[in-house]
Amino acid sequence: MQAGAFARQEDAEQQRARLAMSGIEARISEREQAGRMVYRVRIGPFERREAADAAKERLEASSVEAALVRVQK
Repeated sequence: MQAGAFARQEDAEQQRARLAMSGIEARISEREQAGRMVYRVRIGPFERREAADAAKERLEASSVEAALVRVQK
């Protein structure tokens, strides 16, 4: 689940800290897109779709836009 993508690492760290205050553990991953670094805040992985949907609802209830992403294994 992605809970934000930011151009500045500091903004991603702030989002991760906000989630931690809500009891949600998140991590930050970096990815280059169009020649610029993007810092993505993600939670999971989830074993079942129901767990991911519940986490998404919890994030949205906290005014955090979230998107389900699939990671290739």
